Amino acid sequence: MTAPIPEWTEVARIFEPDGALRDLYVLDAGPVGWQAVLDGLRALDPPPVFDIDGEPAALPAHIEDVFAIWGNASPSLRWNAGEVQVNLHFFRSDDIEFDIDPADVCEPEDWLALARFMLWLAETAERPVVLTPENTPDDIMLFCRNAQDGIEVNATPED
Repeated sequence: MTAPIPEWTEVARIFEPDGALRDLYVLDAGPVGWQAVLDGLRALDPPPVFDIDGEPAALPAHIEDVFAIWGNASPSLRWNAGEVQVNLHFFRSDDIEFDIDPADVCEPEDWLALARFMLWLAETAERPVVLTPENTPDDIMLFCRNAQDGIEVNATPED
């Protein structure tokens, strides 16, 4: 069974550039979810690029080691889902927050690549994933409860 992914016509308006980024959150990931996503990202082909203060560096094996960098520098990671650059800045220790430029999602193929990434995140972390406007995690535009259920437009996670 293939997870349902909304048609491009249902989501295109979400990606109309408005000067703000869009955030992808893996909700309540905790240390186990963070480590699972870090391990999963490391296995991607091509691999993501990990930077410390903008300089390429080796991706640490453990998420605790990435968070320890924050005392002295800013770690980040970038990877492309198709033509969509996905950025991870390791901001929070409870949710995992990625950002994308909505202008990168301008074709149905871009949307499918991003949707597959959302499904992959939900499966890898075993946690729900949401897409929101920048810095507004409660304003859910897209919701993925798990990889099998697919992605819902304008849905709200149930408590």
